[in-house]
Amino acid sequence: MRLLTRILQFMGGAAAAALVSTASAASESRCFPDEFLFGSATASYQVEGAVKEGGRTPSIWDEYCRTQPDMKCANVADDFYHRYHDDVKLMVETGLQSFRFSVSWSRVMNWDPETFHMRPNPEGIAFYHSLIDELNANNIVPILTIYHWDLPIELHTQLAEEGWLSVEIINHYVEYATLLFQEYGKKVNYWTTFNEPLSFCAGGYALGMGAPGFTGSLTQAYAATHNVLLSHANAVQKFRELKASNVVNDKARIGIVLNADFAYPLDPSNPEDVAAASRKMEFDVGWFLAPLVTGDYPPIMREIVGDRLPQFYPGQPELLKGSYDLFMLNHYASRQVTNCNSKESNKACGTLSAGWEQDRGVDDSHIVPGTRQRSKAAASDSHCASFTAYPPGYLETIKWLHAHDTSADILLTENGWCGDDEVENMDQLWYFQAYLEQVHKAVVEEKIPVIGYTAWSF
Repeated sequence: MRLLTRILQFMGGAAAAALVSTASAASESRCFPDEFLFGSATASYQVEGAVKEGGRTPSIWDEYCRTQPDMKCANVADDFYHRYHDDVKLMVETGLQSFRFSVSWSRVMNWDPETFHMRPNPEGIAFYHSLIDELNANNIVPILTIYHWDLPIELHTQLAEEGWLSVEIINHYVEYATLLFQEYGKKVNYWTTFNEPLSFCAGGYALGMGAPGFTGSLTQAYAATHNVLLSHANAVQKFRELKASNVVNDKARIGIVLNADFAYPLDPSNPEDVAAASRKMEFDVGWFLAPLVTGDYPPIMREIVGDRLPQFYPGQPELLKGSYDLFMLNHYASRQVTNCNSKESNKACGTLSAGWEQDRGVDDSHIVPGTRQRSKAAASDSHCASFTAYPPGYLETIKWLHAHDTSADILLTENGWCGDDEVENMDQLWYFQAYLEQVHKAVVEEKIPVIGYTAWSF
């Protein structure tokens, strides 16, 4: 938090924030529009703690963390559940204009074994009312994430198939989202249905790198994604119905947060590398974006995955298409990409996980020339290895997203550098300055309607 304070001081703090430019234009300031939102973000499981308080019941991450020897469970975490009053005061002191947070599904709803549905938990619901009220009272715009990976454990164990593999999950999710719309719809103007579906669909159902830890299947990641997309589209439909009936604020907007590392071809003059870079973008981002824009998955995925990629039934493409009011983007790094079977590849195709990763068929481990490696202060943290910095890739990612719907506003919902809490961490300060300059270029030079920037994390 202290680091973010320092960054905002560099930027001038509030709406007409001046960004101190880097390198050749160090003395020149950059000004964002008055209405531009500068904020920070968290996720419920990562910060709240109080895992057995207020009626909260376990999620799949409570179970998954116990099986991972190098992972600490978030039983206490930042203790945000008890300390959020103080944290909001710190947000005010920092100059934050927005705060993105997620609701814990198993805190606001508990499993009812008699009905086989989740039922509302008043104590959990009251917690988020209090948080949102305090944010609004301090003129901090709440950005509410409905789902940030912490699926109630019963929705993983009690359905016909596990969690997001089951079509039953769609109705459960819509019931949950509807509860949040009804409770907080008059208090929250920015909503996101899911945070980084790539991370929990590919990570959790293909790569074994997150809850529930599945790997080895040719189809599970695709099935999970299909159910996530239909959950999203049905929830957006409900959101719009409640907005029309004045349950949700008429200014409220909804989208889905997608994450993207930008893919550069390892050799821009090699058509195969160009195709590999494009394929990575489609398998990573287009997988979720294309159905919302066109009503179907990217053609390259249909071609490669074939009948293992689910089909949408009549009426579903129309439900999906346009199911967003704005784009939301998380970005951290950029990569150079080649085919997994190329001479320059560091990853043999046979070493990739079955299903989605082998279908994608790329080696994206190459570092873009000019990249700054991970922070020296975080060099001992193995999870920081992927946090490299190549600022121009941020602008390229924003432009790639913008090209899919030039009328859509873009809210940048996560961006950050893996470091520590040192205020004088110059690697982190450099990162934020350099990346914010790319945002400024997007807004001022490219005329892309970026409406806010969110640092990860508070």
